[in-house]
Amino acid sequence: MTFQIQKVTALILGLSLSIASYAAEDMIKVDKDYKLDADLSYLLNTTESGGTSDTKQSFAGHIVYQRMYGDWGQELKAAAVSSSDNNSTDSVEQYLASGKMTHSEDSFYEFGKLQWEKDLSSAFDYQTSLTLGLGKELYRDDVQFLTGEIGAGVRYEVDRLPPQETATEAVGTVAAHYERQLLPTTHFTQDVGFDYGSSSNTIRARSALSVTMTDKLSGLVSFDYKKINADLGSSSTTLTAVGLKYSY
Repeated sequence: MTFQIQKVTALILGLSLSIASYAAEDMIKVDKDYKLDADLSYLLNTTESGGTSDTKQSFAGHIVYQRMYGDWGQELKAAAVSSSDNNSTDSVEQYLASGKMTHSEDSFYEFGKLQWEKDLSSAFDYQTSLTLGLGKELYRDDVQFLTGEIGAGVRYEVDRLPPQETATEAVGTVAAHYERQLLPTTHFTQDVGFDYGSSSNTIRARSALSVTMTDKLSGLVSFDYKKINADLGSSSTTLTAVGLKYSY
């Protein structure tokens, strides 16, 4: 797992030097030159039945860095999730890194996004995609806002099993981002995405509830869901974790 995290870290550094990116849904909210959010969550469940003990560990980590340049901005994202069960061989390891360049025009924005993904429970060794698209702020009031985007591009993928054949295909994407301030110290975030190609499609969803503890630290409860439908075989994972979120 350490080797995989090192690979993700190296990719993020490369993206930060080669790509300018930004999530336009946060451009309206950020009142400084940059913003950094990082969270780390862990959950341990132990059950005993008939003299048999079952222990399941879940881990989730996310980093989001954003920087503004007038109507332009940059965003880098990285995520790692894992889940293991001592009575099962179905362990989960997933890694994702992406960069997005965005240009904002009123409530609309154009974007270009580069994404790399590795999922050890899927039929692919890794998938890399480059997409262009259009997003829009769909709704906003004093306590909540919703944005949506649609894009299209190309995806390169490598099969996990020998002879590890490769393929390049057209891909379409749809995504939505929602935030709501439930209480003065409680914040809810929901992300949903769908990537579609001829050989596979992926559904992603992440729900997160954070409670402010200090000006930079919050308690966090998160739920991650991912499902890949592929010609080579389908897979789905769910993960619930509790942890801390740091914002700067």
